[in-house]
Parts: sequence; structure tokens; C-alpha cells
Amino acid sequence: MMRILSCAVLVALVLGAPAFAGNTKSTGGNGGEIGFGIGQANVGSDSAGIDTAQFLGVRGGYHINKQWQIEGQYASSSEGGSISGTSVDTTMRVLMVNGVMNFHPRKKDLVPYVMAGIGKADVEVDSGAVSVSDNSLAYQIGGGTRIYFGKAKRMAFRGDLSLLRDTTFNDSSTSTTVTAGLTWNLGGR
Repeated sequence: MMRILSCAVLVALVLGAPAFAGNTKSTGGNGGEIGFGIGQANVGSDSAGIDTAQFLGVRGGYHINKQWQIEGQYASSSEGGSISGTSVDTTMRVLMVNGVMNFHPRKKDLVPYVMAGIGKADVEVDSGAVSVSDNSLAYQIGGGTRIYFGKAKRMAFRGDLSLLRDTTFNDSSTSTTVTAGLTWNLGGR
């Protein structure tokens, strides 16, 4: 688990690096964003042997302007399950690139958004004696909101609901994930 968390922090730093160099005046004063979250997914995959999974994830992105943002996302889960009565350990990893459209209502502390993304889903199933893995192209759509707090309004609670579609082990599945986490703006807001 520590290895996954270390990799997640490294990915977040790499994805957020362009934000440090960003000119906040040319992006509407927004710069970049980096954050982490915990998600609960309804997987329902017969081939992976699990119905639900808890994900840990990181995100890093860059605000192209006040309304549009591009972000990278990495999430990982490891759960125990059963396939045809055999106990298995299932590891799932998702690497996505998302386009995010932000909405800016009058209340500046609240920034709702919608997103769509494309990426890769990896699934590994291990029964102790046999280990198999597969990966596929994945698609994601979702929406949520950021609720900014603090004096500078650079830190926010971020919550979203997303649908992820992938086809691993010749089994197409759509996972519904609810995620909650924290995010920090780098540059301006």
C-alpha cells in the first residue's frame, strides 16, 4: 500500500508540474490544481470477482482558462473476492486524461463541473496459484463540485460522481464511482 501511495504522490507531482510554471494571468488567474481522493465504486464484474471496490487516487491538472481544465488522474484499488467459489485478490488501476468544464455561479466558494475522459484500465486477478491480468481502453464521464474554504480560497473539498466503462477479460462493465477528496490550486484562483 505504501508503494501505491508513493507512486500516487509522484504521479500527482509530475502531473502538477506544468502548473508551477503556468502564467496565471494568461489562464484567467487559475494556474494548476493538484489533489487526492478516496472513492467507492460499484464494479459488478463477474470476471474480476468483486462487486464493490474502494479506490485511492490522485489528480493533477492545468486550467487552460477560467472555464476549461485538463487533468490527469490515477486511481488504484485492491480487493478480495470470489470467482466460481475460488477466493481471489483483485487489483484495479485506472489512468485517465479528463477534460473538465467548470461553472462559476455567483457564490464564488462553489465551483461545479462536468468532465469526460479517456484512458486505460488494468485489472489483475490472483488466486494464489494462478495470476492473470488484462487491460483495456476506458472512457469516463461525470460531474461534481469543489467547495473552496480558507482565507485565500486555494484549498477545496472536491466531490464527484462518475461512470467508467472498460472491457477487461472480454467483459464490458460500467463502474459507478463516488469520490471525495481535497484539492489545492497552484497559482491563482
